[in-house]
Amino acid sequence: MKRPSAGTAPLRDVYGVTDMRAAHTGLHPEDAALLSMLRQDAPPAVETLFDWYHDDVHGLAMAILMDKGDAEEATRDVLLTVVEKADRFHGAAPLRPWVYRVCVNACLSRLHDGRRTETVPIEEFLPVFTGEGSHARPVEDWTREVERRIPEKELGQVIGGFSRELPEKYRVVFALCDVRGFSCEETAQVLDLTGATVKSRLHRARLCLRERLGRYLRDGRGT
Repeated sequence: MKRPSAGTAPLRDVYGVTDMRAAHTGLHPEDAALLSMLRQDAPPAVETLFDWYHDDVHGLAMAILMDKGDAEEATRDVLLTVVEKADRFHGAAPLRPWVYRVCVNACLSRLHDGRRTETVPIEEFLPVFTGEGSHARPVEDWTREVERRIPEKELGQVIGGFSRELPEKYRVVFALCDVRGFSCEETAQVLDLTGATVKSRLHRARLCLRERLGRYLRDGRGT
């Protein structure tokens, strides 16, 4: 998870404010100073929050919601929520995972309120094994076929369509790890899960998408 760029002056330098809790809670000094100024309703702090987090929050919202309008509205909601709840953040971890958790919750709430795409049972697309532990059906290597038959732009659209239909717990992990490039450890911190759980969900999501893409190559559809 990236910190504010080197060209962004820490808030404690800009405002002459140092939040001493940083030394005791594990917060980065920049995070602690930002929270301190947000709690004081300082307009420059809101601008800094926007500068630091808007693009990343919007990118994550887009990866989960896959709708530009919904992602823009969710981003506004997330940043407003962070401003309104700054006084409630008392974590010992950096601020950024909490902001991302607010984003994930906001996106899931939108999915619940107005889901446009039904999820599909992931088990239908996972490998099936025999009693001896071998694959019950052939495992196809479609890597070269993908490169030969599907243009890169179309491939992104196809995978995006399939990932949209993943059950939420898999969709969110896939969005964080494979779309936004979070490590499993960072994803676990954002979602308050164990690393093993994140790895398991990511593996199952990838297997499901791999199988659906294989079916798409065989017969032109992923079901």
